[in-house]
Amino acid sequence: MIGQILDGRYQILEQLGQGGFGITFLAIDIKRPGNPQCVVKQFQPISTDPRILEVGERLFKREAKELERLGNHDQIPRLLAYFQQYQQFYLVQEYIQGHDLSQELLPGTQLSEACVTKLLHDILEVLVFVHQQNLIHRDLKPSNIRRRESDRKIVLIDFGAVKEITTQVVNPQGQTIIPTQIGTPGYMPTEQAMGQPTLRSDIYAVGVIAIQALTGINPDPRRGGLPTHPQTKEIIWRDRVSVSPKLANIIDKMVRYDHNQRYQSAKEVLQAIKTLSSQPKSRPWKVWLGVGFVAIFAPLIVWSFYYWRASQVKYLSYQNSEHNVQIKYPENWIKQELGDFGEVARFFPEYQKQSSKCPLEILIHVSDLSQRLLSLNEYKNIAIQKIKNNNPGIAIAENKNSGITLANFNAYKLTYTRQEGQCHLQVMEIGTVRNGKAYFITYTADLEQYSQLMPIVEQMIESFQIK
Repeated sequence: MIGQILDGRYQILEQLGQGGFGITFLAIDIKRPGNPQCVVKQFQPISTDPRILEVGERLFKREAKELERLGNHDQIPRLLAYFQQYQQFYLVQEYIQGHDLSQELLPGTQLSEACVTKLLHDILEVLVFVHQQNLIHRDLKPSNIRRRESDRKIVLIDFGAVKEITTQVVNPQGQTIIPTQIGTPGYMPTEQAMGQPTLRSDIYAVGVIAIQALTGINPDPRRGGLPTHPQTKEIIWRDRVSVSPKLANIIDKMVRYDHNQRYQSAKEVLQAIKTLSSQPKSRPWKVWLGVGFVAIFAPLIVWSFYYWRASQVKYLSYQNSEHNVQIKYPENWIKQELGDFGEVARFFPEYQKQSSKCPLEILIHVSDLSQRLLSLNEYKNIAIQKIKNNNPGIAIAENKNSGITLANFNAYKLTYTRQEGQCHLQVMEIGTVRNGKAYFITYTADLEQYSQLMPIVEQMIESFQIK
C-alpha cells in the first residue's frame, strides 16, 4: 500500500496501525495546496458476498454521516472523505499531531489524584458532546484518546461504530447480524460484550481508564487485568492506591457491573467531577478575577521566565575534531566525552552529578551509515524502529513540520515517554543525515523538568554545527 494513491488523491506514506477491523495509514492529499497529511482507515468486510457488500455500503454511508456530525467538535477529528474501492471501505480523517494516552498511563506508574481528576474532566467534556448526538464511542481506551501537541487538549479518535462494516454476516434468511464484539477487553462492560452497548458503556470505559491511571494496572485481562469480587463482579481497586473517598465513589459509580446503577449520562459524571474542586468562596468576583489573571498570564510569565533565565546563562563551546561537530553548553553543566555506540558527548547539570534522581541529559550521537546512502526519511524510520526495539510497546510522536532543522539541515524530530525504574521520562530526538553519517541529539528528562529546561535545550540544539 505504501506509495499507492487511493481515490485519485490520497497517497499512502506509512502504516500507523493494524487491528482486527482494518488498517490505519498516514497519507497526504495530493489535490490540496501544501499536500496536508491525513489518516486513511481501510475496512475490509469478512466476505465479498454481494448481499453483505450491499448492506455494508448502506451501513458505511450511515456511519460516515454520523462521523461527519461528530467532526463539528474541535476535539474530534474531522471526516474529510469516505469511499469504496476494490470491495473495501475507506475513511479519510484529519490527522491529529500528538501522542495517545498509552504513553502517559504506563504500567506501574500511578498518577496523582489531581492529574486523574483533570484527565476525567477533559475526557468527559468531549464525551458529553458525543452522547448529545446520541452516539456511542464503543472503544474508549488510552490508545484511542490522543493528546494534541499544539494545545495539549484531549482528542477522541477511532470511533467503533463504523467497525460494524467488517463484522457483519448474512444468515440463511437474509438477515444481517453482527457477531463480533466491538470493544477492548478490560475497558468493555458486560452489556457491551453481549452486543448491547449503551451510553453508559462509554462511562464504564472512562472509569476504568481512571482506575488504570491511579493504580498503574492495565485492565486488559491479557495483561493481568483488575480483580473483581466473586459475587458482585465489581472491580476491586481501592486497596491499590490512596485516594479521596469522593473521587473513589464517583469512579465506583462509573464502573458498576449493572449498567442501571451507573451514572445515566456523561454530563452527570462531569458535574460530579466538577464538585470535587468547588469550594465556598467569599467575594467570588475577586477570586475569579485573580483566577482569570493567573490562568491567562501565569503560563506566559513562567515560560518567559524560563527563556529569560536561559538567555542569562553563560555558554561554553565544545568541539570534537574526530566527528567535526560543535555545540555550546551552559558553563554550570558537566561535559563528558564518550566513545561507545556512536555516543560522542554527554551534557548534564552540575547538580545531577551527585544526584541519584532520574536522568537529565543531552547526548550527541554520530554514526556511519551503510554503503548505501540513506535518505533522511529512511534513516528516521530506522531510528523509530531502534527506539521501539529498546522500548517495546511505546508510542512515538513524530513532528511532521517541514521546517525542523539541525545544523541548518533538514531534520526529523521524535518524542516519546519511557519508564526507567521509578522515573517517568520524556525523550526528544532530533536528527539529520549528512555526508554519509547520521547526526542526532537526544534530550532526556523527568516529565516535571522536561518543559522547564527546554529553553536551554533549544539554545544548545540551535548552536549545534557540523563542520
